[in-house]
Amino acid sequence: MKTIFIDRDGCVNVRLVGNWVMTWDDFEFMPGAIEGIALLKKAGYRLILVTNQRCINLGKFSLDGLNNLHSQMQDELKSEGGFFDKIYHCPHDRHENCGCRKPQAGMLLQAAKDFDDIDLRNSIMLGDQESDRLAAKAAEVGCFYQISHNQTIADAAKIILSSK
Repeated sequence: MKTIFIDRDGCVNVRLVGNWVMTWDDFEFMPGAIEGIALLKKAGYRLILVTNQRCINLGKFSLDGLNNLHSQMQDELKSEGGFFDKIYHCPHDRHENCGCRKPQAGMLLQAAKDFDDIDLRNSIMLGDQESDRLAAKAAEVGCFYQISHNQTIADAAKIILSSK
């Protein structure tokens, strides 16, 4: 199935510099995020969120808190016609050398195991950091789009859908 992996902070929501998004009040959708996710979902793509969340390991945020935040995010996206089919997170800190923290490919590879119809070479990754690009490259994801305030998920969606 056509699959797009999307990073969260800096792509779906505004990244808080020097802090973590840990409450719904902290969560602000990036421009074009809701529209782009809805466009891709309506076009038949499987959307998978892959996010590093070391704040859990650091004891700053609980897994229940993260799941609650993601549930609220999903509710908002669904109200506009989009949603993530699955959400993967890495709770580990940078120094732990786990296989799931981007730039490692673990979350993407786990998704490919969980969904046996994912063809990573024909999949797409949307991310705002070099670690997102490197994770996509390590998993042999076929295409990467850099997301920013100037190149939103909606912009990437329009490019992806026009090249079908």
